[in-house]
Amino acid sequence: MTTAAKSIPERNMELVRDFQRDCMHAQRVDLMDRYLAPDLVIHLPSGAVQQGRENAFSWFLECTTWFTSLGIEVKMMLADDDTVFQLIELHFEHTGEFQGIPATGKRISIPGLAAFKIRGGLISEHWGLYEMDTIPSQLGIEVPTAQW
Repeated sequence: MTTAAKSIPERNMELVRDFQRDCMHAQRVDLMDRYLAPDLVIHLPSGAVQQGRENAFSWFLECTTWFTSLGIEVKMMLADDDTVFQLIELHFEHTGEFQGIPATGKRISIPGLAAFKIRGGLISEHWGLYEMDTIPSQLGIEVPTAQW
């Protein structure tokens, strides 16, 4: 099927898949402006990333110092004319110090939900809910249980 024959939802899914392949998995940060709008809005629970494409670049570069991507498993993907939703599992190798934990070489997987708003052929917003609290136990680090 040629690009012209693809529906808008199909093109949106392809954009997200290409972004994940080129930027997240291959860690080609130099290609991010091909996929992300300059005024990118990021919705993450921790609020760790400031808004805008340049801040997303910086955060992504920081993440690549902790973990090397081993791939993204898309378990489900749905799209319409301006939104892509995914149920995914991210796979990494712990190759750098993360929150005081030296590189272990262990492989970890982080399940999550991701949603992308598409505007003008670029990703303009991203929502992500990832099970980050599983990382320490996957790395073999005991985390104290909260006492109520």
